[in-house]
Amino acid sequence: MAIVKNLNPSPNDPNEIARTRLTLDLSERLNDVVERLAKERGMTKADILRTAIEFLTMADAAKSAGMHVGAWEEGNGNVIRREREFVGF
Repeated sequence: MAIVKNLNPSPNDPNEIARTRLTLDLSERLNDVVERLAKERGMTKADILRTAIEFLTMADAAKSAGMHVGAWEEGNGNVIRREREFVGF
């Protein structure tokens, strides 16, 4: 069973209107990653970080509910299945 939630809430969502400014220091490597992701997805760096926080929140909730958090790839007819569990949540 998969749980899917919109990781990009609407700017018209009343819960998303009020904003708090955050100053963040990133290593050069992490800043490069955020910039690359933003460029690839046509998003702002702030949107990338918001999406990451939402993803981590959902992963943490799933882990708290006793679920495993990870990614997988299935081949044709489920013959090949590669899995990677994300640990440390």
